[in-house]
Amino acid sequence: METSFQLIFGSDEFFVELKAKAVIETLANTSLEVIDGQMNTVSDLKRVFETTVESLRTVDFFEPRKCVWLRNTNLFASTSPAITEAGQDAVEKWLHFLKQLPDATYFFISASTVDKRTKLFKTIQSLAYCTELEEAGQGSRLRALMEKLSRQYAVTMAPDATEIFIQKLNGRPRMMSNEFEKLACFNNFRGTITRDCVLGNTPTVPNDEFFEPVEAFYAGDFRRYLQSLGNHYLLHKEVRSILSALQNRNRLLLQIAYLRQKHAVTRCDKQSLASMESTFQQFFGPMRTKNTFCLFSQNPWYVSRLKAPFPYEVLLQLQMDFVEVFDQLLKTPKNTYPIMENLARKTFVRLKTPQKKLTL
Repeated sequence: METSFQLIFGSDEFFVELKAKAVIETLANTSLEVIDGQMNTVSDLKRVFETTVESLRTVDFFEPRKCVWLRNTNLFASTSPAITEAGQDAVEKWLHFLKQLPDATYFFISASTVDKRTKLFKTIQSLAYCTELEEAGQGSRLRALMEKLSRQYAVTMAPDATEIFIQKLNGRPRMMSNEFEKLACFNNFRGTITRDCVLGNTPTVPNDEFFEPVEAFYAGDFRRYLQSLGNHYLLHKEVRSILSALQNRNRLLLQIAYLRQKHAVTRCDKQSLASMESTFQQFFGPMRTKNTFCLFSQNPWYVSRLKAPFPYEVLLQLQMDFVEVFDQLLKTPKNTYPIMENLARKTFVRLKTPQKKLTL
């Protein structure tokens, strides 16, 4: 869509940039000026705004139209200097200018760190045509990228190699693009890239995302749990991070289950938690930091979305199971997968077995 003012944003900087370039390339007979949108201080903020305004006001002598691209900006981040009191005056002046952009001038903003709650974002959203690359479409964009790279370098990648490749690089498209070219070169730009080729020539990017097995476990989805646990082992040799996350989640779920069973709390929203906090504050003491031992130290939005098909009795039994699993992991550190599989299998069997009710 050809409009003079556009905002393109999403969770991944690489795909946001590709989208912005694709839109800009549709503007024929247009000169382009690119401005780096990164800013860490109010001084940086003012400098970027001044450069943007000056560029938008300047007429190009050789092209009938001009395009200014504020690239990869953190202007809408929750830590942006634009939200500070010192930066507000500069923001207001900048917005006033944007409301009356010069004729025959196009202005594009691309951003991958966006807090939609900020006043500045909402204002820009009302002024510009917005394109959001949603997280839900990330998988299809990665597949399209792999197909494009295969065509570009005249090679194919075996299905099992593709899975390993994505896992090792954490699904980071910019790194995938760079590493794919290296693998294609190693393959002399022909044939098929194999699993062994990927394992031997692709670096492993550290990944601390171990919540998928936890989400699957507390959703009661045994198959999904085993699959995500297997994916975890593609990059890691230990599961202590998963066990720790399971314990943290279980502590919160136990407290929620207690409130529901003992105090008939049906919703753990902000209002309910605030009411309960005044009752139970004495048992927790001062809450200086977030911790899973105290439900009321957590973000109410996060707590309201914690759900599990586990009754209080199963959650309590799990606490003891985690201690047992920890001991087993210490004794047999090279045999961790069967231990974690058995934990889930035993737990899900309990879900189908009537549990003796506990008096709280």
